[in-house]
Amino acid sequence: MQLDDNLLKELESGKELIFKGDPDENVVLCTEDKTYDVKEAETSNSLLLAPELLFADATGIASTNGTDSLNNSDSFDKSNNSLNRSTDSDDAARPPRRIEFKNVVNTFFTYYELKPCKPRLSKLRKLLDSTKYRGPEQEYLIEKTELYDYDRLLDAVQASRREIDEELIKIQAIELDGFYRLLEFDYEFRVLSYMLDLIEENSWPLNRISKEITMDSLKDLTPNAILEAAFNFYTVPSIVEDGIQYYQYKEDKVCRFLARVLLKSAGRFNLAEFLQAWSDSVPEGMVTNETQLRGIALMDKSSTPQVIWGFLESDLPEDINERFGILFRSKDKWTVDEISPYVDVHSSESQSWVSMDKKPLAPVVGDMFQVFYNGKGASCVWCA
Repeated sequence: MQLDDNLLKELESGKELIFKGDPDENVVLCTEDKTYDVKEAETSNSLLLAPELLFADATGIASTNGTDSLNNSDSFDKSNNSLNRSTDSDDAARPPRRIEFKNVVNTFFTYYELKPCKPRLSKLRKLLDSTKYRGPEQEYLIEKTELYDYDRLLDAVQASRREIDEELIKIQAIELDGFYRLLEFDYEFRVLSYMLDLIEENSWPLNRISKEITMDSLKDLTPNAILEAAFNFYTVPSIVEDGIQYYQYKEDKVCRFLARVLLKSAGRFNLAEFLQAWSDSVPEGMVTNETQLRGIALMDKSSTPQVIWGFLESDLPEDINERFGILFRSKDKWTVDEISPYVDVHSSESQSWVSMDKKPLAPVVGDMFQVFYNGKGASCVWCA
């Protein structure tokens, strides 16, 4: 295996390097916080495996001779001369050289090449989808053998521990009785509605939400662990008065979720009517805007009337060619701002989306581009 400096330091410090992959998956190697793609590469030189072979520094010969014979062009002759001199009687202080025979146990013509890659996290949501939490009254329907604790997820998902931890937070997974669960969409809406209703009932300013009253008021309607998690998902600390910590709801997150509720039913909606209904559905004082719809909805403002429909990024396939196929069957032309939420998941520090004339897409906000999809791949071209 060819290790870069970071991986070598991980190994030398005694940390684990873990190979991960099911039989139908390409293997990856994970450190504590990074994931590496593993590819087999050929080498023009033969690699000989000889156990217990010592390098020059380990023999002590280089230091006693005062020179490193391997660095000289005539190293072979000098090695022989050095060997002869090492037995001279006038140099008793110098340890004699000795030749040891080592068996070559294998010969390799390939090695494993490791390259940093994006963690393969889509499987995490798939593993948790079948056991979504729908409320205590529905728990009897859950097959216990399908539940995943942390160690089982760590073994199954091709990502490092840190990357898995971050993704569990991102997808809002909740640990219940030692197992990680996702909230079913309708149930999450029910819990969030309970919490938001308390704003009007208690005439709370948006930056003075009481966690204590929220938890106490809803304890008979929602399990405490679920309520605690949902409150943490949707609020942030705001002000402290008389030693009491108050909170405020994450406006964009709440507005975005309530937009998904309205868009959940199939079909297209009149854009103007949707925007009005959406604005009316959020707590008073919160402001909706179209940027909150990125990655969850598409709009067609060229039609009469203008329309909007639900289009979730998380519902698209992970394969980039399949994803492009669906995107451009849904819309012929996209602005960079429109398409970015649907392709950013496939970008990395070393890769960004470019047009055929090599211009990066991201900085050219507002330009239109088109993709010709032929079933094998997609090519971007600029168009007026």
